[in-house]
Amino acid sequence: MRLVEVITMSRSTRETVLDVLDDNDLDYTVSDRTDDPETSATVSFPVPANAVEPIQTELANLDLGADMYTVVVEPETVTSERLGPSDDRFEQVEGLGHQGISRGELHSKAADLIPDPAIYSLLTAVSAVVATGGVMLESVSVLVGAMVIAPLIGPPMATSVATVIDDQKLFVRSLKFQALGAAVAVASAVGFALVVKTTHLVPTGIDLEAVLGLSNYTASSFLLVVVALSAGFAGAISLSTSANIGLVGVMIAAAMIPPLGVVGVGIAWGRPTAVVGSMAVVLLNVLSINLAAIICLWYLGYHPRSWSELRKARSTMLRRAVVLAAAVVALVTFLAHLASGSLADLIAVVPDP
Repeated sequence: MRLVEVITMSRSTRETVLDVLDDNDLDYTVSDRTDDPETSATVSFPVPANAVEPIQTELANLDLGADMYTVVVEPETVTSERLGPSDDRFEQVEGLGHQGISRGELHSKAADLIPDPAIYSLLTAVSAVVATGGVMLESVSVLVGAMVIAPLIGPPMATSVATVIDDQKLFVRSLKFQALGAAVAVASAVGFALVVKTTHLVPTGIDLEAVLGLSNYTASSFLLVVVALSAGFAGAISLSTSANIGLVGVMIAAAMIPPLGVVGVGIAWGRPTAVVGSMAVVLLNVLSINLAAIICLWYLGYHPRSWSELRKARSTMLRRAVVLAAAVVALVTFLAHLASGSLADLIAVVPDP
C-alpha cells in the first residue's frame, strides 16, 4: 500500500486531479495550504503499490507541468475494510505485469540504496576483515556473518536501475561506489591478513591450500555464473516489489565476500594463482549481477515512457549489456584455463616462506 500526496499550485489543477481520482473511484482528502488556501492544496489518497504507476501516468498525461508534483509514501499500517485483499475497485487500474512498484519509486529506492561513503567504507572494511578471519578459520558461520553486514547490494542495483532509466548521474555515482567497495574490501583483507601473518597469530597447522580453495576459482565457471546471475535477478525483482531486499543482499554478498577474504590471505602468504583466480571470481560475480539486474528490470518494463527517451535508453542498455556479457565470457574462459592449469607458466608461484 502507498499513500500518494499530490501538491497542486492552482485551483484548476486541483479540480483536474480530483476528476482523475473520481474517475478511478479512489478515496481522497484535500487539505488547503494555509499560505494560499484559495489556489493551492494537497490531495492525499491511498492506493496499492502496483496502482501508483498508472495513476502517475494518467496525471502526467494531463501536461500540468509545474502546477503539480507528487510525493509517494509507504505507510507503516493501513487498517480499513475498504482496502482489503477482496477489494476489486482497482482492477481497472493496470499496473506493471508483475505487480511492481512505479518507476519513480524504483528510482528513489535505488538512489537510497547508496549510503554515506564513510559508513559504506567502514561496513565494507569490517565485513572484509570478518571474511578474512572466516577464511583462515575455515568457518562457514563466520563467513555468513560477514555476508550479513556487507553493504554490497546497493551500488550494483543502483547501477542497473540507472542504466534502464538512463540516469547518467546515478550511474556514475553507483559505479564509483562499486569501485570504492572493491578497493576498500581488498585493502582491508590484505591488511588484516598481513597483520595476522607477521604477528604469528595463525596456527602452524593451518591447511593453506584448503583455505585458498574457499574462493571457488577452480570450480565450474558455469556454476559460478549461474549463481551470480540468479543473485542479480533476485535483487532486481526484490527491488521492484515490496519484498525484503536485505535478504537478497546476503546472497549477493555470498558471491563476493569469500573470494575477497581469499585475496587477502593469498597476497599475505604469496599465492599469486589464488589471488588472480579469486579476483577473477569477484569480478565475474559483480559483472554477472549487474548484467542480470539490467536485463530483468528492462524486461519488467522499467524504462522511459516517451519514444525518444526509450530509444536513447535502449541504446545505452544494449551497449552496456553487450560489454558486460563479453567481459563475463572472457572471465569464464580465463577461469576455465586457470582451473585446468594451462596458465601456470604465466603466473609466478611464490613458495610459502
